[in-house]
Amino acid sequence: MKRDPKLVATTAVLAVGFIFTLIIPKFFGNTSNLSACYHGQVGSSNSLLQITETKDDTIKGSLVFQNYEKDSSYGTFTGRFLQNQVKIQFKFMSEGIESTREIIFTKDGKNLSGDGFTYKPSESCKSITFNQALGLIPFDMKLPLHLFSQIKLQSISDQELTTTFGPGGLKPTQSAKLVYTPLVGQPVDAIVFYLWQKSVWDVIANPNEAPDWGQMIWSDQSNVFSVNGIQDCVYPNKPDCENISEIFNVIYDKNSYVNKVPKYESKKVTVTNTKTFHDPETGYYVLSQFIS
Repeated sequence: MKRDPKLVATTAVLAVGFIFTLIIPKFFGNTSNLSACYHGQVGSSNSLLQITETKDDTIKGSLVFQNYEKDSSYGTFTGRFLQNQVKIQFKFMSEGIESTREIIFTKDGKNLSGDGFTYKPSESCKSITFNQALGLIPFDMKLPLHLFSQIKLQSISDQELTTTFGPGGLKPTQSAKLVYTPLVGQPVDAIVFYLWQKSVWDVIANPNEAPDWGQMIWSDQSNVFSVNGIQDCVYPNKPDCENISEIFNVIYDKNSYVNKVPKYESKKVTVTNTKTFHDPETGYYVLSQFIS
């Protein structure tokens, strides 16, 4: 039976095309298989990978490594997605020093893995938070992870406290502030945190005056934890205003804070030995030994 040459040629082209659709993705990347946002978490440490630009097999974006109570890093990257691997050059800042290093992430299903993290895709990077320790104040605050590079916890000097509360005035026992560094403009103290003696708080917290001391978030019989923050944008560009609004929306939400105050537990006393003896002048006594 003689075959039609045109039909044979068409079949051959389709077959070759089918083979290439199977082979090419193994050798060339397909950035459409990548999500715009990935989040990884190990214990209290987080990493956020955002892909902001894609073209063919080339990608660009930002990356954050938030290591809880340890040195962290953040920066931008360029890279390629080939053979189920994302290979990037990460240009980052850590402790004020700029460096560059190569990182390779492996794609397994929907997830990426690399540098000690397993990254899962997220619909929105803005929904992901991290726990920011507040120095000697026994609380953490949940803050947007995508703003990590623009917010930094700093101590409050005695001079700053004196300016706020006056010389010789009643002051908190512990304090800290969160400074926001904008894309355009000067840094600003976005949030201040105070830990007060309860007796001092009861004196200064006058509802008829401006709340320099902040709004109470928590208290027990001895201490009060309060916060205060800006609510109006002081920057000319929209992204910074949106970020400030995002921060302000979580400041006074008590669910934004993680209480690390040690739980009070009464001590248990165990008697290990007792002995009764008689004093001729005063009577009988019981002598006990115990541990707590």
